Amino acid sequence: MDKAAEKFREKNCEILGISVDSPYTHFAWRETPVEEGGVGRISYPLVSDLTKKISLSYGVLLEDAGISLRGLFLIDKDGIVRHQLVNDLPLGRNIDEALRILEALQYHETHGEVCPANWKPGEDAMKPTFEGVKEYLSKHAK
Repeated sequence: MDKAAEKFREKNCEILGISVDSPYTHFAWRETPVEEGGVGRISYPLVSDLTKKISLSYGVLLEDAGISLRGLFLIDKDGIVRHQLVNDLPLGRNIDEALRILEALQYHETHGEVCPANWKPGEDAMKPTFEGVKEYLSKHAK
């Protein structure tokens, strides 16, 4: 995530990492170079969720194990979760896809149009009406 942090900031988006580990564990991760199994000096804050309240409220806590699944949440400027992705422990997240979803949300907020499946910046979107969908689909039917 840290490798893409500047790309998120350029899009007026801040990254916040949260885990159920202690601040001391976070410190150890940050002080350990990536080549030695740590995360190194990342450029975004890590929050310790020792009480597990955050993980529970976002639906990622495996209560019996006391650990969290890998969650990624896109929260809009009004504090509303607009996108969530929750992966099982062995599955990593796709940072490029998170950027694409952020761009789609920002496009929608600016233009009011809906971004269809696999939409990328610069591509057509559609008006959120039956006529808008019909117009988009007829243009992109092939």
